[in-house]
Amino acid sequence: MSLIFFSIACKPPKSVSKKASDNLTAAFPQKTGRITVNGQTLNYIEAGSGPTVILIHGSVGDYREWSNQVSALTQHYHVIAYSRRFHWPNSSPASNADAGVDEQVNDLFEFIKATGVGPVHIVGHSLGGAIALSFTLQHRELVQSLVLAEPAVSGVLAKTPENDTLVKESQAIRGKMKEVFRTGNDELIVKTYADHVAPGDFESADAEERKMLFDNVSAFQLDFNSQRPPFTCEDAQKISVPVLVLAGNQSPMGLQRIAETTAQCVKGARFVRIPQATHWMQHDQPKLFNNELMSFLANKEK
Repeated sequence: MSLIFFSIACKPPKSVSKKASDNLTAAFPQKTGRITVNGQTLNYIEAGSGPTVILIHGSVGDYREWSNQVSALTQHYHVIAYSRRFHWPNSSPASNADAGVDEQVNDLFEFIKATGVGPVHIVGHSLGGAIALSFTLQHRELVQSLVLAEPAVSGVLAKTPENDTLVKESQAIRGKMKEVFRTGNDELIVKTYADHVAPGDFESADAEERKMLFDNVSAFQLDFNSQRPPFTCEDAQKISVPVLVLAGNQSPMGLQRIAETTAQCVKGARFVRIPQATHWMQHDQPKLFNNELMSFLANKEK
């Protein structure tokens, strides 16, 4: 059984002042938009000019997940952050909704084709990273580079006693999540998963931050249950674009192991472990995350 890895949008760190954020937003104003692809209306924000960088969030998040990255990137790039199907403020999933990776790869393809922005740099977090990798396998001509923050591709792990232990731990987490999903209690669902990947963060979140989590609970459950074609080390070896893989040194060990193994499987990939950061490292350590991201992108533009 695959390990489960989802991102949870979390509050901006205290190190980033609201005044500084407001100043950057004024200098690089964002605009919102929406586009219909594959029968789904996807909302997005964009800002800046230059080479295009597309940001793909993980689960229990939406385009707001990248609030600490958009302003920094727009100083040199045209940035687009979109909310994946069924994530806020898109429509909620119906009973027969499909959020499989293949469907979401098609969403991204149609999005890029409709906006005419390709080829692009793609930054994917967690499940967003899995989508980015599968997209690159299918549409290499549309991708300039990849930045993957703990991509959810457990299939890269070889079968070893150590990895088998991680799989058993994942099975226990999956069982627990299935139980809490059945309760229909949004707070319990979010808190249970948050306690696994970032103990204490849910308790310290304010009302607005909690609302962002709750806005995406139904999409989280659908992400959890939807089809994910296996992505193996052999698949990763076919990736031919420049790749940066990031991990948080306080993230669950399974997430770190998958990130590191992905980097080992992709020829020439760079791996960086962000200190004092969990699975949502772009929130825990935005300055360090952005420095690695911007340095990588600048090098690929030379």
